[in-house]
Amino acid sequence: MSSTDSSTDNLYGYTPTRGVCFLFVILYSLSTTCHFWQAIRSRAWWLLPTVVLAGIAEVVGWAARTKSSYDPTLRMPFIIQTSILVLAPTPFVAALFVGFGRIAARLGAQYSRLSPKLYSRIFLTADILSLLIQGGGGGIAAANTNDPDKARLGSDIILGGLIIQIISMSIFCFFMADYAYRRAKDRPFRAPEPVSYAEAGLPSGRHVMDRKMMMLVAGVIISTALIYIRSVYRIIEFANGFNGSIAHTQILFDLFDGMLVTMAMYTLNIMHPGTLLRATETGAAYALTDRSQVSFDRRTSSKAFLAP
Repeated sequence: MSSTDSSTDNLYGYTPTRGVCFLFVILYSLSTTCHFWQAIRSRAWWLLPTVVLAGIAEVVGWAARTKSSYDPTLRMPFIIQTSILVLAPTPFVAALFVGFGRIAARLGAQYSRLSPKLYSRIFLTADILSLLIQGGGGGIAAANTNDPDKARLGSDIILGGLIIQIISMSIFCFFMADYAYRRAKDRPFRAPEPVSYAEAGLPSGRHVMDRKMMMLVAGVIISTALIYIRSVYRIIEFANGFNGSIAHTQILFDLFDGMLVTMAMYTLNIMHPGTLLRATETGAAYALTDRSQVSFDRRTSSKAFLAP
C-alpha cells in the first residue's frame, strides 16, 4: 500500500511501499558490497569510512522504512530512517572531496587554487560540521513527532546542516570548474612542484588525460551533480516542514533521495576512484619542466616586466 494515509498515528503521512523499500535495500546492499571489495582490492582505504559507510547507512535506513511498510505507526523505525537517511550521503560527499584532491594531484596540482591536501582539510571540515548539525536536528525532530514546536526546531536544525553542505558543495564545484578551465587553457595557478604528493601516494606533475582518468573525472562530476540535486530536494523538504506536503509525498522521496543516491553509488562502482587511480599510476606523464612550467614562467615574467 502506498497511498496517503490520513490516520493521525501514521508518522509518514503515507505507508511506505514495501516493494520499493525492499528494492532499495537490495540495490544499496549490492553496491556497498561491491564498493567494499573494490576498496580492498585497490587498497583505497579512504573509501571505507566514506563510500562504504554511506552505503551501510543507506541499507539501515531503508531497512527501517521496510519495517514501517508493515506498520507506519511504529516510532523506532521512523526515528531510525529519519535520522540516518538524511545523514547517509554525507560520508559519500567526503569521498568526492578527497577523490577530486587526488585527481588534481595526479593531473597537475599547479592548476588548482587549493593544494590537494587542502581539499581534504577544508571541505571535510565543512562536511563533518554539516553531519553533526544534521544528526542533532534529526534526533530532535524524530523523537518529538507529537510536539509540533520541537519537531519544527529539529527540522530547522537539519535545514541549517543541509544548507552548510550545499554551500560547501557549491564552492567545491567552483574549484572543480576553475581547475578544469585552467588545465584546458594551460594556465597554472602556481609553479609545478618537482616532488611527489606523499600524502596521497601519488606522483606530482601534469599527467596525460587518458581514458581511465577521463572516466574517473566523469564519475566524480556525475556523482557530485546527483548528490547536489538530492540536497536541494532535502532543503526544500525540510523548509516545508515535517508535516508539509513534500514530506508526505512518497514518490518525491523515492525519486529525489533513494534513486539519486543509488545512481551516485553505482556511478562510483562503474567509475571507481581507487581502481582507476591505481590503473593510471603507471600511465604516461608530462615532465614537470614541460609546458605547464613554461606557461607559468611566461606569465610571471611578463607580470614582472610590466611592473613599475
